[in-house]
Formats: sequence, structure tokens, C-alpha cells
Amino acid sequence: SLKTAMFTFESSVHPNHVLRSLEEQRQRDILCDVTVVTAEGQSFRAHRAVLASCSEYFSQRISSLAGQNPVITLPSEVTAAGFEPLLKFSYTSKLLFGKEDVLDIQTSASALGFKDLDGACFDFLLPKFFSSTKACVICGEAILCTLRMNGFPDIFEQWKQLLLEMQDRLY
Repeated sequence: SLKTAMFTFESSVHPNHVLRSLEEQRQRDILCDVTVVTAEGQSFRAHRAVLASCSEYFSQRISSLAGQNPVITLPSEVTAAGFEPLLKFSYTSKLLFGKEDVLDIQTSASALGFKDLDGACFDFLLPKFFSSTKACVICGEAILCTLRMNGFPDIFEQWKQLLLEMQDRLY
């Protein structure tokens, strides 16, 4: 009977509306509950829930934080030029970049474990901007960063040696 039947309505615009509203709140520093600081000292206000939902690094760091309005200092390889586009991506689903900052963004995305920006995105982009050999070195550097951040010292050393040999041959 219709009285006991369950129906589902799914809005295709609701997720975009929520993200847009959160981005407006972030820009006006409304309900932001964390400050993220780069090694260069540039700070960004954000919502913990948004950062944790987009990044493995933030998910781990935020779950261990207590208190109101904590400050998270990013790893040294994450620059402001690399982080700011990722922060905007978290709130808009759009990654804006150019040749001059794509490497910073890739390194930052790798170091922070940004979900939905896997290697395929950068594997496609880097050869468009750089020669294939340069792109291979760049990808190798991103792999090194990921290995170091995730605690794989043996594999890190092997990759590091391989990358150094490749760079010696290229340059």
C-alpha cells in the first residue's frame, strides 16, 4: 500500500549547492574551524569536515586534534602555490592550474593524499606541459614524496636511487 511504501528523491543540484554555500562561508570565514599554515607562513581558513573528506592527510591530522580552531602546519613540500588550488578544489570540484603551478599542485596533492585527484589526472596533464622525459622525472618525484609520507623507507630508497640515475642520464 502507498501508506507503507518508501520512495527516494535524489537531487542532482543539492551537492553543488552545498559546496557552493561552504565555499561562500570559507571566503567570509563563517563557521571555519581550522587554520592551515604552509611552511612559507601563509595561512588559510577552512572547515575541518571539508578538508578531512578530501584528503587522507587532513583526515588523520584532524581526527587527532582537540580544541577549537586548531592550527595545522603543512609538510615542507606543500607550498602555498600548490595548496591553494587544492583548497579551492575541495570546495568547488574544479582544479584551476597553469604550467607554472601544476608541479606544485601535483606535489601537494600527493603529499596530502587528495582524493579524486589520483595519478591519472597528472599522468594526463604533465606530458601536455613538459617533455615526456621531464614528466617521468616529475612523476618519480611525486612517487618519492608519497613513499616518504606514508612510511615506506626501503621502497623510498630504491625509488630515490632509480630517480637519481634517471636524472643523471637526462641532465
